[in-house]
Amino acid sequence: MLKPRLEGVNEAEVLRYLGHRGGPVPEELLESIRVCTRQILDAARPRCVYRLFPLEQGQLIGSGLVLEGASIQRHLEGCVEGMLMAATLGPDVERLLLRTEVIDLAQALVLDSVASSAIENVCDNLEADLRAWCADRGLYLTGRFSPGYGDLPLSLQGPLCQCLDTARRIGLTVSSSGILMPRKSVTAILGCAPTPRRSAVPGCAACALREHCDRKKCRIFSENPE
Repeated sequence: MLKPRLEGVNEAEVLRYLGHRGGPVPEELLESIRVCTRQILDAARPRCVYRLFPLEQGQLIGSGLVLEGASIQRHLEGCVEGMLMAATLGPDVERLLLRTEVIDLAQALVLDSVASSAIENVCDNLEADLRAWCADRGLYLTGRFSPGYGDLPLSLQGPLCQCLDTARRIGLTVSSSGILMPRKSVTAILGCAPTPRRSAVPGCAACALREHCDRKKCRIFSENPE
């Protein structure tokens, strides 16, 4: 089993999450990011879980999931296996965020953005490790595709976590509205193909979360802005 790795926080990514669009960055903001980065790195206890399934006709055989929508089918086109993954920064980060929201909303916003960058780092590292593992088997891994991307229903979040037994294995649960708890967590589907593939991330117009998302923090928007 691969171990999760949190190697750091991308300051430029944090600034993007905060809505900064270039130009000089106030020193007070940079110092706040540094303070929050130390807090998140101290509090984070990253955990992850993943599982491989045979893929037939766009479905993960034996997973109990039904992958609905054209977006995920395009993403997995040409793949022979599918991978489910979940990762979280852990409950201590959630508690830190909640405490800070009560005390200092401005600091909480920076802390939230730093935590978002941190969980992306964990996921990027896990994806890289999974990609190397697939390469040893002569397969090529796609990028991550999460419930709520494109027309893949957010309601898949619960069954995906149940399939991976995330509550028991990494302490990750799902609310009745499909929100992951702790909040700084990610679930995703990846495909394993016999030939290299470029997986296009759908744009905002096709996203199931388009009415409620914060585009500054959205991976879809940052990679494919309208």
